[in-house]
Amino acid sequence: MSKCLFAETALLATGWADDVLLTLDGAGRITGVDIGADPGLVDGVERLDGPLLPGMTNLHSHAFQRAMAGLGEIAGPGDDSFWSWRAVMYEFLHHITPEDFEAIADQLYLEMLKAGFTSVGEFHYLHHQAGGEPYADRLEMSRRLVASAEKTGIHLSLLPVLYSYSGFGAQEPKPGQGR
Repeated sequence: MSKCLFAETALLATGWADDVLLTLDGAGRITGVDIGADPGLVDGVERLDGPLLPGMTNLHSHAFQRAMAGLGEIAGPGDDSFWSWRAVMYEFLHHITPEDFEAIADQLYLEMLKAGFTSVGEFHYLHHQAGGEPYADRLEMSRRLVASAEKTGIHLSLLPVLYSYSGFGAQEPKPGQGR
């Protein structure tokens, strides 16, 4: 079933426009954009408050990090650095199952949508099991991210990443980096 939305002002690809009527299909996809429309001529039109803006894109995400927020930060003086944060991250990843990973991504992607993000660039580097062995389906964890995006409705650009080194100077990967 289609739905119509009316905005007095909208930012379109061509710039700002007045009196914009959007027609949406049953899945919520925009099927029509009419500029200079009269909302009084359309039955059941929903009037939107304020200007209508396109959704934002989160250009750099690591979904699993949503569940470890706050675990790697140390308050006050001490040995806190990017490298100590990574050690906490690697330890955290030893406990994440594919099901956990998908649930975390579900939550994150819903939070993004509620905040106005409609697309996400997911830098994905969690490819193996906790011990470093590949999954039987080598795309297991990638499929989990795709499933989350499909469930929530966010547009996903999956960006697979492979780290060959553990740090500057071509250092060999550390045992915790097996995933």
